[in-house]
Amino acid sequence: MRKLLNTLATTIVVLSLLSLFGWSVRHHAAPGKHKGWWGTVVDELVSLPDLLTRAKEEVQRLPETFVRTPKSFVAVNELVTDLNILESYTDASNDRAVQIRNLRNDQILHRWTIKGYYPPHHRVVHPLALPDTSLVYCSNGEDGIYRIDKNGDELWHQGEVGMHHALNIGPDNTLWLCGYDLEQTPRALNGVEYELGGQNVRFTDNFVVGLDVQTGELVHKQSVAQLLQDNGLEYLIFKSVITDDPIHLNDVQPVISSGPYMQSGDLWLSFRTSSVVLQYRPSTGKIIRVVEGPFQSQHDVDIVNDSTIAIFNNNAPTKRLKEDPKRDSEKRPRFMGNFSSHIVHYDLAKAHFDAPNKAGFAANGIFTFTEGLFEYLPDGTTFVEAQNEGVLWVIDGSKVIYRGVLPSPHEGYHHLTNWARPVFW
Repeated sequence: MRKLLNTLATTIVVLSLLSLFGWSVRHHAAPGKHKGWWGTVVDELVSLPDLLTRAKEEVQRLPETFVRTPKSFVAVNELVTDLNILESYTDASNDRAVQIRNLRNDQILHRWTIKGYYPPHHRVVHPLALPDTSLVYCSNGEDGIYRIDKNGDELWHQGEVGMHHALNIGPDNTLWLCGYDLEQTPRALNGVEYELGGQNVRFTDNFVVGLDVQTGELVHKQSVAQLLQDNGLEYLIFKSVITDDPIHLNDVQPVISSGPYMQSGDLWLSFRTSSVVLQYRPSTGKIIRVVEGPFQSQHDVDIVNDSTIAIFNNNAPTKRLKEDPKRDSEKRPRFMGNFSSHIVHYDLAKAHFDAPNKAGFAANGIFTFTEGLFEYLPDGTTFVEAQNEGVLWVIDGSKVIYRGVLPSPHEGYHHLTNWARPVFW
């Protein structure tokens, strides 16, 4: 009888404590309730299972250089001619590899292995293969820029600047890239400061960088913050929705030949967080043209002809999507349409925008929230990298000629291709 009474008393005490704890959760730690010190303790206790679950998921999760392949994914390959593309990925030894792959038959034409210690999420983005089979590359902008030969032996290393996003080659074989100044800091944190309402606000500067392709020597290094200030365009800093990264330079596209609206040596600059494209003339330090319009968070500016540029319009909010849960109570919201990424043309002579392939992108659901690029191919088709999902496309209007991924050794996952580009030599 004593044992039964002790068990009953213990049960009552435990239930009372659980009831008290449950009341504390509802009263102190629930959303909208005043926490206080005890509420903070309760909040930490009830969050512990979630924390343990997240920790387990982090251990099991592959690095972000791999993408889960949807079970519904169907590859398409109707290529009738060779299409060689340059892509980078993380190999089985956790080194970085860059290769030229023929999409028509998956033949590997050349591969470079870039050995060294890499944090799991570091990528080699937009490397450039040259006709002598040498390669120019950078890893996450933090260790300078390298050129290696076909065997992987170093030809030069430029340690004063680091590269991020795009790398292109222009007139006189000058390499043009989005850069960081590594002399200011060992990491990609180039600081600029302004005062607003008595508060000092700091943000990251970017640099327009030119390198001699043969030696790696700097031929141009221009602070974008200084460039905007010199040209009276400081407002582009303030219009960005991200205050600590208001520039976010993501393409430097050189003009190869002169025309009525561009000069050889001009550069087209793309800024994601302010959704603007600038025509910059390094020889004079002047911004020739500011292009703003029906594109958002864009990447990859290309030159179509001597009076037209083309812009990869991500067509997405600059900050990650966040929905107000209270909106679920609205029974009949107004539908604004089904959006996708697409390519925008800008006619410099007429100051007119057009999106000739918008319907084709929409019909196939081609979308990438960030990054992404395209290139018009000689046969009239369009190569597209939807970078976030790691899918490569070749489309002709709305017709899919190619849709594929770079398979990885991890079942159910494929590689990010990290700004793959066609190779024509």
